[in-house]
Amino acid sequence: MRKIYVGLLQTGTIASIAIKFFTHYKYSHVVLALDDSYKKLYSFGRKTFRNVFNAGFVTYGIENDFFTKKFYNTSCAIYEIEISDAQYHKLVRILKRFEKNVKQYHYDFKGLFIRVFYEPKVRENYYVCSQFVATVLEKAGIWRLPKEASKIRAKDFEGLNNAQLIYEGKLLDINN
Repeated sequence: MRKIYVGLLQTGTIASIAIKFFTHYKYSHVVLALDDSYKKLYSFGRKTFRNVFNAGFVTYGIENDFFTKKFYNTSCAIYEIEISDAQYHKLVRILKRFEKNVKQYHYDFKGLFIRVFYEPKVRENYYVCSQFVATVLEKAGIWRLPKEASKIRAKDFEGLNNAQLIYEGKLLDINN
């Protein structure tokens, strides 16, 4: 058996504050980690500090400048999920495919705002963070989604099978 981690984050960016306002939920961003060092988080989001529109598939860790210098007050809830070795290896293969083909995946800005008021139209290779994490967990056989991945929001991860809340607080304090 292996353990993976789903993190629900609130960074305090303008976009995250807007998402929080519309969803009425304290967290607006979702990340996935394969181990409890949190040195590599997988998600969809901004790639640079300054340009919110330069976004897509990203990997970063809690020791990255993104969190240590810019968004050091990020709050989070971390859920631990126990999975089989087979599920783990399948998840790793899926994530490696995203890493290998990073340029073909895009952040779904259009879908992000449509989600607030309407049902989003699914576009191939376009994701928001919650949709991405839900999709890879589903494809790896870890989570049978309660609804389409495009409709999953950060709050829905609280109901993830066998997920245990193991930490809630400041992201940078997680390993203290």
